[in-house]
Amino acid sequence: MTLRTGTLNYGAATFSYTAGGGNDLYYSGGDFACNGNFVARGSIKATGDVTATRVFNAVWNDVADFQLLNDELIYGKCYIDTVEGARLCTERCQLSVIGIASDTFGMGVGEGNAGLEVPIAIGGWVLAYVDQEYPCGTPLTNDEHGNLTEMTLQEKRDFPERLVAIYKKKEMKDTFGDGKTEIEVNGRHWVKVKS
Repeated sequence: MTLRTGTLNYGAATFSYTAGGGNDLYYSGGDFACNGNFVARGSIKATGDVTATRVFNAVWNDVADFQLLNDELIYGKCYIDTVEGARLCTERCQLSVIGIASDTFGMGVGEGNAGLEVPIAIGGWVLAYVDQEYPCGTPLTNDEHGNLTEMTLQEKRDFPERLVAIYKKKEMKDTFGDGKTEIEVNGRHWVKVKS
């Protein structure tokens, strides 16, 4: 890898940098203050804290927590927690249901703590497999195939911890994304994860 050093001029300020192979740029000075828009056409990777007052226009919706996986990974399906790792649900309103495998998350936490992992949505809106369309706000639990289905009154009363999500609507497009990254919808529906 060939390293190049130089300076970056921004307004009245000059910053020193080191550029690695490809288009990577490494800055290790003091604060990099930008009073206008800072546009990155690729990824921004920070080895320190990232602080912002607000973040706008994030296309990806939910927050996911990576868990050890001991089954096949199918985005949009419900998983249970076991001591060997997350497994697809096999019983309706199953004990230890932990949530929905997400491919729509905008923030992931805990990645890299286990070998094979599944991103489980822990907050926000996620695309999930639902057995049918429901009125907006319908409480959902898992069925025996890992899909979501409406909770009965008895299930809500006896097993409130097994409420997985609240129904929103069916996604009518074939793909979801920001124009650069697109995922296949495969007939899934939008649901609000209960945290």
